[in-house]
Amino acid sequence: MEPIVENPAPANRDSFAITEYQVRALGDLQRADRDRYLCALAAPAALRADLVTLYAFNAELAGIADKVSETMLGLIRLQWWRDALADVAAGRGHRHHLVQDLAELAARHQLTLGLLNSLIDARERDVEARQPADLAELETYAAATAGTLCELALEICVRQPKAEWRAVARLAGTAYGLVGIARATPYLVRHRRIMLPAQEMSAAGLSPDLLLEMKPGPAIRPVLEQVSGRAAGLLAAARKQRLPRQAIAALFPGRLAAAQLERLRRDGYDPFAAGSSAPSGLNIWRLISARCLGHI
Repeated sequence: MEPIVENPAPANRDSFAITEYQVRALGDLQRADRDRYLCALAAPAALRADLVTLYAFNAELAGIADKVSETMLGLIRLQWWRDALADVAAGRGHRHHLVQDLAELAARHQLTLGLLNSLIDARERDVEARQPADLAELETYAAATAGTLCELALEICVRQPKAEWRAVARLAGTAYGLVGIARATPYLVRHRRIMLPAQEMSAAGLSPDLLLEMKPGPAIRPVLEQVSGRAAGLLAAARKQRLPRQAIAALFPGRLAAAQLERLRRDGYDPFAAGSSAPSGLNIWRLISARCLGHI
């Protein structure tokens, strides 16, 4: 995979600067993706604006499926972003504020074009409302979305990260993605989307119709236990590796995943339990602690 821009901007750029649009993007991110909003806030000041831009781009892609009434309209929006990235790669200007900020971000950090495009490609599953066939396919999706996003965040935090550091970031992000899908099940089914794996649902006797009616009963527990178990395994593997302190901000979603896994366990792996998806006031402190300790 090739970087978007071969020549990064000078290293003495004022990284603390934030544009008026980025201030608005931060507010949008708080509403669309509170977890990554907190991850950006808890990051070192020099990285915040850049992480906001990356996470705002991801939130824009993730929100497409809920904003369109037809699959084709969603695919057209995704193609628009592919074309925008092609403009960025070619050094062409763009009128969209987020594309402008993304182009500047890509130039300074030499973000990998293939990773940015893979974020777009992965969201086709969302607009097509395709259910994963099994847990392995669900993990592949989580890796392509949340895992890829963590790897891109690592490129912001660390210049030319080592391959083993990229693998750790992808593990932490994939774990967060799996937990996020489990916790978001009520939201997803309200939008007529089933992201729990079909094979595991069938084995547990979990009816898709009952799930769409938000009446899954006890059969949902073994499915979420398997999804959570896989996430816990990935997170444990990520935690075995130590990364440079400056890389920790890229792994922040993994720290939140650990807390969310514990919450799911306490709720009996029932995402429909009262308050199970409510934000925790402790999350910002968990992230600050991870930054101070240098590990997730």
